Amino acid sequence: MNKKSEFDATSSALGYIYQVRYALLAALKKITSVADPDDFNISIETLDDVAFDENGTPETLLQTKYHGSPGNITDRSPDIWKTLRVWIESHHNNIIDFNNSSLFLITTETAKKNSLAYYLSEDKDKRDTSKAIKKLEEISKTVPSNENKSGFEAFNSLTPSQVLSLIKNIYIIGNTDDIIKIREQVKANLRIGTSKQYMEAFTSRLEGKWFKLVIETLESSCGVINLGELVELIDDLREEFLPGNLPADYSDLCIDSLGVSIENKIFLQQIQLIGGGDRLIQNAFENYYRSYEQRCRWSKDGLLKPGELKKYMQRLKDEWDLQCGILELKYTNNNDENKRLFGVDVYEYCQKEGALPIRTNFTENYVARGTYHALSNSLEIGWHPDYLTLVKESSEQDVA
Repeated sequence: MNKKSEFDATSSALGYIYQVRYALLAALKKITSVADPDDFNISIETLDDVAFDENGTPETLLQTKYHGSPGNITDRSPDIWKTLRVWIESHHNNIIDFNNSSLFLITTETAKKNSLAYYLSEDKDKRDTSKAIKKLEEISKTVPSNENKSGFEAFNSLTPSQVLSLIKNIYIIGNTDDIIKIREQVKANLRIGTSKQYMEAFTSRLEGKWFKLVIETLESSCGVINLGELVELIDDLREEFLPGNLPADYSDLCIDSLGVSIENKIFLQQIQLIGGGDRLIQNAFENYYRSYEQRCRWSKDGLLKPGELKKYMQRLKDEWDLQCGILELKYTNNNDENKRLFGVDVYEYCQKEGALPIRTNFTENYVARGTYHALSNSLEIGWHPDYLTLVKESSEQDVA
């Protein structure tokens, strides 16, 4: 069934994704071309679709136009005339100065030879601003479509000198890559970030952080992202991909969003055996699922060495076993309360000092804590000395 609802917003959604992804690509290129990224900001949906400013002064403005199907950008294309209106109104409102701003229209459509877009190309062999101005003046004096009316009026409001200043700084870049290929360009600009084998995982994580940052910026009153902040994001991520570290993707994961049930989990029963209350159970529940999601993602992305996860789980089991042996020296009276306190001490150790990192520089403890719970869920370890018997009895009572 290929019919679409009248409310289908696929095109708009792809347009926004394209805009944000293109903004990342533009920002990565900008970082390598300026002396100090800290002097430059990027904004999205503020001055323009995408805009760069240097210490608060608008420097480069980009309008992005994504089209899912191949096509040509015509002289009367609303993409051109709506964009012109936006820039002209910004000039009239003293937001941008034509003489000090580079204005780009980025489109996936193709600029045919001798078209307006062709004459405003970045390519010096094609670019001819005189012919572009002549075309604009001729078209703007004709009867406009409803879509182009405001654009025609805005253009006709300019003086000849303003037209010249505007057009000499406009560049139309046609036939740009689609959303998928733009991502490949992003990846290509991140090659120094990590080794080739981890490039896909590195790019995926940077994009996730970038989209989150863009959303937070759009929701804030600030409205801009300093390029130094993006440099810091990349540097931090690069640290996570060093041999002694791993990326921490789920430290802030909201467990409620997973839709998992807290009922009938063995690792939670084990905590209840030593008197753990709701707060401890909720904490264990969160760490269990965060660590599960993290281990799965590391494995899926190929970030773990062969057998590394199995060896890590064995290290945790050995740590638990050693602590149990030490505590047996302390708890010689095996009454019920002593057994419970034995379990409390084992649990406390494993969740604190015994929460060994999977790699030396991985500092997030939710993986170790949650992996202990995974081991306790499979009854490979336990907190109460009689956990095997008590969990079995509890299960039998539930069945009965």
